[in-house]
Amino acid sequence: MLSIFIWHAGQALANPINIVASESGYPKLHLATSKHSAKQIKHGEYLVKMADCFTCHTNESEHGKAFAGGLKIDTPFGSLYAPNITPDKTTGIGNWSDQDFVKAVREGIAPNGSYYYPVFPYNYFNKMSKQDILDIKAYLDVIPAVQQQNHKQEMNWPFNYRILQIGWRLLFFTFNKESFKVDVRASKLRNRGAFIVEGPGHCALCHSKLNYFGVPETAHYLAGAFVEGYYAPNITSQGLHHLANKDVANIFLRNEKPTHAQLGGPMQGVEHNSLRYLNQYDISAIADYLKSVRSSPPKVEVALNRNFSIEEGKKLYQSNCKMCHANQIMGAPNTDKHIWDVLLDQGRNKLYEVAIRGSGDMPAKGGCDACANGRVQAAVDYMIDMTRKQK
Repeated sequence: MLSIFIWHAGQALANPINIVASESGYPKLHLATSKHSAKQIKHGEYLVKMADCFTCHTNESEHGKAFAGGLKIDTPFGSLYAPNITPDKTTGIGNWSDQDFVKAVREGIAPNGSYYYPVFPYNYFNKMSKQDILDIKAYLDVIPAVQQQNHKQEMNWPFNYRILQIGWRLLFFTFNKESFKVDVRASKLRNRGAFIVEGPGHCALCHSKLNYFGVPETAHYLAGAFVEGYYAPNITSQGLHHLANKDVANIFLRNEKPTHAQLGGPMQGVEHNSLRYLNQYDISAIADYLKSVRSSPPKVEVALNRNFSIEEGKKLYQSNCKMCHANQIMGAPNTDKHIWDVLLDQGRNKLYEVAIRGSGDMPAKGGCDACANGRVQAAVDYMIDMTRKQK
């Protein structure tokens, strides 16, 4: 999914407490013997959803138990499997102390002293405070314990030696013990959005171009990248230019893209298991922060040779592209002007790249394998030209 280095968040209770925990596969909670307060558990549950822990630690494709691990993550350097984080005492984290858990989540160090691969995004989770992490543990302590052995990691040599993570940590991990730093120049709303995006939400892992070590390139922060064959769009001020905050909220809460199609790929799980549970203030905060971010889109990764005319693009559109785009089959965007204004916020060259490489349900070149890159570009130009002629 991603690179090897990042590889695609009391009092005893005598009576049950009404905490939403059954939708989207979330388990019912065992609260009767908990030593934690209802407030702490509820906050921990909210952070678990904000951090999208369910998606990574539940093998949904094989109907796995909630948070019991087993999800396989393929990388160019081998395969990783998410661990069991239920309170089972033999295969989960039931015997972990609070300190063990805090150190694992905020520093990426297991109770036995070994280093986690940063597929577990501890470098983002350390933006959360120690109390935040303890609240997460309070929630995980009351989910059903599942006895399920953790799958052995299958990393290729020499990456199977976790000690090599020391080099990565020295270069890229923030070792300070502080949590998120407030920007005193920004509003409370924008700071909240920054905390979510930069911290538990770990949005940069998919929406930023990564360097060889799997670290988001600062110059292209949140400016779009390809993940698992899907284009994770530019979500900076440029990429969201034609979207109002409510439109951004609809993506998170209603699974509705600006093109009126549903989300696909990795983002589908993020929306279903995470974003739709956030409150309106936090959704607004995310939108406010994203629309304040300014960075440059990465270079296009395919050759762009514009040797075909608009007329030739029109012929390709009518013979190959129109069937899906005119009828919005599989969510293909039609030629509505507003929709293409939104798409063009990603940049014309980026639209060429998506059309040539494909994205999600759309095959490379729209299925026209024999088409030259320039011909596909001309078809995109023709579609843009159609929208420009609309009043």
